[in-house]
Amino acid sequence: MISQENGTVIRKPKTVKISVGKQIIYRFNGDPKDDETVSDIAGTLPFRRVGEILTKKGKEWRVTIVRDDLNMSASRTAVSIHHVYLTDNFDRNR
Repeated sequence: MISQENGTVIRKPKTVKISVGKQIIYRFNGDPKDDETVSDIAGTLPFRRVGEILTKKGKEWRVTIVRDDLNMSASRTAVSIHHVYLTDNFDRNR
């Protein structure tokens, strides 16, 4: 809704609905061509934490960076995007 008061246009902020589900993007050793995208429609997959070790592509990977965003490009409902950056170059004895 837009209204005008004293020559100033005032807009009411739109409320954004956030989806229950999320999209997880795994990036291996910083190479975007190897990105793996997983859709979690029900929102049941865990959020990853820095330092966590997980197995993907038959190898162990350590989570180095986690970044969360919202994607609103395709609909009125925002979808949470969970970017997980992984490395296989780490000291397993730590």
